[in-house]
Amino acid sequence: MNFRTVHYSVLLVLYVCMMTSCRKDEPNFPVGSDGAVNTWIREQMEQYYYWSSSLPSSRKIDFTPTAYFQSLLVKEDRFSAIMQTRQADTYGNTLLNTFGIDFLQVERPTGSVSLLSHIVPGSEGAKLALQRGDTVHSINGTPLRTADLPVLTQHALKNPSLALTLVDGSTYTLPASYISQPVVYPYHNFLLDADQKIAYLFLSTFDFSGAYELLKVVGDMRSSGVRDLILDLRYNSGGSVAFAAFTALALADVSPTDIFVNYKGNRHLNQLQETFGETLGRQPEGYSFSGSAVRESGLGLSRIVVLGTGHTASAAEMLINNLKPYISVIHIGEGTYGKDMASTTLTSPASVIGSEASWHILPMVYKIYNANNEGEYSKGLLPQRSVVEYATLPLYPFGDKRDALITDALTFLGSKRTLRLQRMSNLPTALPAAATLQFQSAPYEAKPIEIDFKN
Repeated sequence: MNFRTVHYSVLLVLYVCMMTSCRKDEPNFPVGSDGAVNTWIREQMEQYYYWSSSLPSSRKIDFTPTAYFQSLLVKEDRFSAIMQTRQADTYGNTLLNTFGIDFLQVERPTGSVSLLSHIVPGSEGAKLALQRGDTVHSINGTPLRTADLPVLTQHALKNPSLALTLVDGSTYTLPASYISQPVVYPYHNFLLDADQKIAYLFLSTFDFSGAYELLKVVGDMRSSGVRDLILDLRYNSGGSVAFAAFTALALADVSPTDIFVNYKGNRHLNQLQETFGETLGRQPEGYSFSGSAVRESGLGLSRIVVLGTGHTASAAEMLINNLKPYISVIHIGEGTYGKDMASTTLTSPASVIGSEASWHILPMVYKIYNANNEGEYSKGLLPQRSVVEYATLPLYPFGDKRDALITDALTFLGSKRTLRLQRMSNLPTALPAAATLQFQSAPYEAKPIEIDFKN
């Protein structure tokens, strides 16, 4: 009896300790405080973050939410992000989406040269007949050869207009506005080689606003008997994964029931596998494309030549990698950006932030693989044919046969027109091997591959 009494007494003492003084209570932070937000952030990261097993063991959370979130990220995580609604500094503008242009600067032994590398169709610059390859002397009166280009670019974005002066002395005034690129860049003639039925298609991003235009172009290509396609994704930073599946079904010999993607996450998350048709089913509200209908009206190509660079990212890389189990994908250009992960957007509830502005975290939650479980391209997808687009001058407009990437693609496809072109006297002048890219104004920030856990 004495032993039993002591035993029960010890249990009672332990219970009381756990419920009261012997237990160090978890801090109870006021709603809307940094502590409340950081506690919520930690809980979400433990549940969803791909590297949840590597989260710091320290529970110290006396930081701002942004600093605390950053402290949780592993070294190899380049993409997880945090932002707060109405914080202007969490959103960025570029010359491309503000003035409709981009430029790059190449350094040569003879000095630097700055060239327009991108003109958005329909923008003021396009209306004024500016062209990719035009040589720029100054922006807002500051010569580019001697300027601090990142600072100059940021200052330019604060002005209501931009004065662009070319080396011939002509000046163009471009008003600031929000400029949205067309998904499918327009061309008067998509056939680069009518005899061999080689077509060209430039996709600036993956967005369903361009779905009907893409189907129209594909229909025209099909009517013309196109046998080979050069798909230009050199400046495509991604977008909708559903649109990537839509594009695959419209262009390639794949079935809606073929496996498009394998998503692999941490121990808390179910592994996801989706077919092309299932991924297309994630299309936004207002669209109802059928995988079988898109495929039936598509090109059904068994080979696609893709132009890719370090600006090719996210869903664009996913399209390249995840078509490989089914068709021949010839990547010409440079290594891609290397975004092989999917994120989700988690928003702080009212019980955490009260009347304060919401916090949104975008942790990386899945690694992306194709049907053959091939992935792991965080350092970029490497091309089969390495070509640098600024390796020849001048730069030429997208779709021009003299463009360095397009010329190589046509050569690979055996275009007789390209062989004739190579004998012409007005070929681009090759830059010295020492030429290097010094600056490119638009970051072409990789768009996230989003997984919605509510669906």
